[in-house]
Amino acid sequence: MKAFDLLAYMFEHLEAGSVVGLVTNGNTPLMLTKDSEYEVSVYICKDENVKKFHVVFDKPTLHRAVLELLQDISDYLGENVEELNISNSIKFEDCIPKKQERKAPQKKRVSVESLIEEMRQLPQQYELIPLFSDNGKLISLVLENLSLIPFDKVVKTISRVSNGDVSPINADPTTLLYVLSTLKFDLKKGNPFSTYEKYTFFTALYIDMNVIGEGEFLNKKMYKKQGKFYTANPKGSIRPIPLEFLDLSKDVKKGLNVGYFVHDGEKFVKLNSIDLLEYHEKNVFSINAYLFSSFIVTQKDFTVDYQSFDRLLSNFVNSVISKGVGAKYVKDVFELENLIYDIQLVRSVSGNTISIVDPISFWYYKSRGEEVKLCDSCEVKDKVDLWNRIIKNFYREFLL
Repeated sequence: MKAFDLLAYMFEHLEAGSVVGLVTNGNTPLMLTKDSEYEVSVYICKDENVKKFHVVFDKPTLHRAVLELLQDISDYLGENVEELNISNSIKFEDCIPKKQERKAPQKKRVSVESLIEEMRQLPQQYELIPLFSDNGKLISLVLENLSLIPFDKVVKTISRVSNGDVSPINADPTTLLYVLSTLKFDLKKGNPFSTYEKYTFFTALYIDMNVIGEGEFLNKKMYKKQGKFYTANPKGSIRPIPLEFLDLSKDVKKGLNVGYFVHDGEKFVKLNSIDLLEYHEKNVFSINAYLFSSFIVTQKDFTVDYQSFDRLLSNFVNSVISKGVGAKYVKDVFELENLIYDIQLVRSVSGNTISIVDPISFWYYKSRGEEVKLCDSCEVKDKVDLWNRIIKNFYREFLL
């Protein structure tokens, strides 16, 4: 039976205290317990150990909870769990004693929060992009650590800050597009880098649908719009999602846009946008380059899973552009997949592994006119290491 359907049924209809044996399509035994009306635990016997997954949900979040549980189980088993069947008996005898014997002192784990605080520390020299003002502070994005900071000087364009001095710089637009496209918004956790107090800055793909009213951001009246957005996960799945956002412009852009958004804890606000299909047509920034830059948040130790990225491309074609918007670019997307080295964040490909350059290294070398490589000895090497440690396994479902 389809894993999602079976789990959704059990989440909703099993009585508290129920225990059910299950087996995956890969023949791995599981045990599901309904701990309370809105709590479920799943136990997996693997390599003589028992792994427990605990889920707390409510009626509105039931389906999302099932999807996340399936994702966690699939990640742990290293297989895509698509089918689950009820089993009459589940034997965990070989697991529990072994687990007890192997108890050992746990290494102290460094919290993600402390890593993020370390990441936010500014280098002596850095470049920033001014975004908007709030209470006399210029909220800006620092490109050396991808952090959002308040800045107390007037800056109107991308600038370099060195020993307190501020000077404008001429940045390559394509380089900026690559870097900014890696800033994504996880539906539950936001973004670990580009966040300051209640604000989170990110980029997202969307289709402008229509104006539905008015709203306000920082005492400025704006148009409230309905947009069609898309979420992705590390396995390459895509699903459409309707979201409301505020926009200074009343014009409705029906094309496929990349928006530069800020979330203030309650609402989404569009600061700017580009027409991705137009940029693709003009060879400024391809559809494939944007998708890969976005998908880079699924990386682990500077590598991206090729099969998952390929699935993302196929799902993008089938779900987004083949059904009207950008249909004529379907052939382009598939042809450019064979030219993956044209994507500037790609270092090499070996089998099912794509080695990547992180956005911090990319900006560091590009802004200096040097050959792009993974920074292992440059001034921002600590930021590069922190980026990898923080982002690894952070994103579950994010706005594409």
